[in-house]
Amino acid sequence: MNIFEHRDSFFGSLDAEFSKDSLLSLFRLAKQIRLRLGKHGYPLDCYLSIFLDSISQTMPYDAADDEFLMGGKFQHIMFSLIDGSEAEKDHPLYEHMRKAYEEHSGELLFQERYTRICLLLIPLADELLADAAARFVEEQVHKLDGVTDEARLWELYRQISDLAGGSLMEELNQRLQKRFLIAPLTAVFAQGVTSDLAERLADRDLETSRQMFQLLLDSLPEEKVL
Repeated sequence: MNIFEHRDSFFGSLDAEFSKDSLLSLFRLAKQIRLRLGKHGYPLDCYLSIFLDSISQTMPYDAADDEFLMGGKFQHIMFSLIDGSEAEKDHPLYEHMRKAYEEHSGELLFQERYTRICLLLIPLADELLADAAARFVEEQVHKLDGVTDEARLWELYRQISDLAGGSLMEELNQRLQKRFLIAPLTAVFAQGVTSDLAERLADRDLETSRQMFQLLLDSLPEEKVL
């Protein structure tokens, strides 16, 4: 079965529960909670305000804007290694990439500098993605620390739950997550990095006119077919 004959294998589809009414149903629930709070309804507004401000600080469209696997920091490190520079030596993966460069650079007989960079980076793609994702998460946590008063958020949750009922607040949180956190931001970041990797694999070496993935296949040792 070829899963890629269906377009949703590339783009996915929205969950059946994610309907055009989901946003309004969420706010109808919020209205019920506010009414239960009576004259103390303002804590709910504060709670929603903190939540919305927090998620707006980490938007998916900049998730991987300048840290692409091949086009960002890692490419700069390889350029510095090829140039004999130690400009990026403070990066946590510098030594690991230096060893990979020293081990394999002699095998790269291509004239194009960009081709040599790609063929050195592509085998490290999984490790570099893991490192980039970890640094991305640290950056997002740092962003949230600057805009989100977590103690205040949890206190508001407790206060509202005491007055309106914990089950309603649990349901509200679940609906907020389903409607506003549709895809985990780390997964969005990883997809951005992986899309850049796919573009690099499809790029062509100017000398041979072969695509990078072809050159990668050519370089792999022959193994017995399972």
